[in-house]
Amino acid sequence: MKNPTNKELIELYKIFHLIRYSQEYLIEKYHPEDMMRCPIHFCLGQEALASVSSLFLKKDDYVLSHHRSHGYYLAKKCPVDSMVAEFYGKETGSNLGLAGSQELSFSKLNFFSGTILSGMFSISLGTAFKNKSSNKFITMTIIGDGGMEEGIVYETLNIASLMSLPILFICENNKFSVHTNIKERTRLENFKKIVKAFNINYLKISDHKIVNIYNLTKKAFSFVRNKRKPLFLEYDTMRTCGHVGPENDDKEHNYRNKYLKIWSKKN
Repeated sequence: MKNPTNKELIELYKIFHLIRYSQEYLIEKYHPEDMMRCPIHFCLGQEALASVSSLFLKKDDYVLSHHRSHGYYLAKKCPVDSMVAEFYGKETGSNLGLAGSQELSFSKLNFFSGTILSGMFSISLGTAFKNKSSNKFITMTIIGDGGMEEGIVYETLNIASLMSLPILFICENNKFSVHTNIKERTRLENFKKIVKAFNINYLKISDHKIVNIYNLTKKAFSFVRNKRKPLFLEYDTMRTCGHVGPENDDKEHNYRNKYLKIWSKKN
């Protein structure tokens, strides 16, 4: 393994801090201010992969995110003031204040997110097809473990493999869809087997060590960018905030306590 350079580490931690601080600040302001015009899915605890990805994303790459999108928005170097203005419904927002958090986008830098479960995952086929003949640009698309249960995911993986499209598929696996554990939802929780069935390369990140995250993410980007083929990266993670909004739903519903304890001990 090769360590990131000091310059890369500084850039990485700048983005990491920006993501975390922005989430903590917005959570603090959401109530009692009550001026934000939309429900918001915060990403506390899930900053690492987005921060590392920022080192490898090019300006003209596409990033298509699920609805918990703030980390990837900032990793794509989209402006934080436009993001915050969007939540307040202001015309200076990234979508003129009309879309809110779940549809957060910044078209000038090819960043888009969507509230329809797995919707952006499938749209990645179009942006990747556009860049198929390019030797430079790729699409990165992000999904959650809950989104993996949508039928369109399998159609997307099939077409991406069949047409050799330059897509980096990322699955943030936090074991929960809202409050429901993956073992209560499906028998198909081995994503590696699913992905391999479509003859797509697979990598997994399952620890906190930033060097490991850096090296595997670098390997993933390099493969997709150079081979012009899809790759699926599964990222074991755990949000430390509630599912939606500033409230602590773990305290109310007591549904993840043992998982949070296990996660806090990982290294």
